[in-house]
Amino acid sequence: MTDLRYIPISYLDSNFLASLMREEQQAWLYDLGWDYSPVQQILISFMNQKLLPGYVAVQEQEAVGYTYFLMNKAKGIIGSIYVRETELSQEITDELLSLTISGLKETPRIKRVEAQIMPFNNLDISSVFFRNGFRHFPRSYLNLDLNAFSSQTSPTSSERIIPWELRNIESAAKIVAAGYKNQADAEICSDYRTVSGCENYLRNVVKNPGCGFFMPETSFMALDQKDNPCGLIIGCRISDGIGMIPQIAVHPFCQGKSLGNALMMRSLEKYKLMGFYRISLAVTPANRRAYEWYRRLGFEIRKQFGAYIWER
Repeated sequence: MTDLRYIPISYLDSNFLASLMREEQQAWLYDLGWDYSPVQQILISFMNQKLLPGYVAVQEQEAVGYTYFLMNKAKGIIGSIYVRETELSQEITDELLSLTISGLKETPRIKRVEAQIMPFNNLDISSVFFRNGFRHFPRSYLNLDLNAFSSQTSPTSSERIIPWELRNIESAAKIVAAGYKNQADAEICSDYRTVSGCENYLRNVVKNPGCGFFMPETSFMALDQKDNPCGLIIGCRISDGIGMIPQIAVHPFCQGKSLGNALMMRSLEKYKLMGFYRISLAVTPANRRAYEWYRRLGFEIRKQFGAYIWER
């Protein structure tokens, strides 16, 4: 009989997961070109403080899979899942996710659960979410080869591009909220539905390594004729030579003037000058305008993943 158990993360020392997390780190690097170790260091810190909820699959006294989740007021967020490739990988994946989903659903204050999970080792994670009543939104992880990229000239306009300034973050949040209104991304991430949620999201991008390390050098804002912020792009570094654009937005009142293109060109040119050779971003294909624009720029699909939403 297989000795397979599921144990809360809080019952274990972070050293018990060290080998599995090194394996996960290699998967992120190989599949996505993403150095996931800074995120893991934060998780390890929370584990050691017994502050990280989640579960570990243990087989023959060895960690073979784990998942973790967070709870923020009435929302639960499933952070990720990684399961070692074995003959029981799918069974372990299903059970880890089922335990997490059940725990969140059984918490009365949780009204909504969000998950955006990168699948590794060809494991199916969708079936468990479907069985538990989650909605599914396909997402695409795209790469652009900067060595083959040539800048596109944008039409001149009265708007101007300036370096990113943290003092404009409240204005930036209003732009992001306006840009995502009635879009699929606001269904996927409830933070996009309010200005305060967008501001919290932007502060996390700038201060925390969840989307890579913030790079002010590749981040810019656009100002309208009255010097009011009307667009922004944020750049990060996810590994040596590879950048990530976690956010680009133009206020609806200023769209149709190639302002998004101007912001993108400015950021990509700066990345290239700094020696970067690849840029990544994630997009929801249901947002056809953005998806088709990225593909025209030369971004290619690197990996498909999913966003999953449940509401009580």
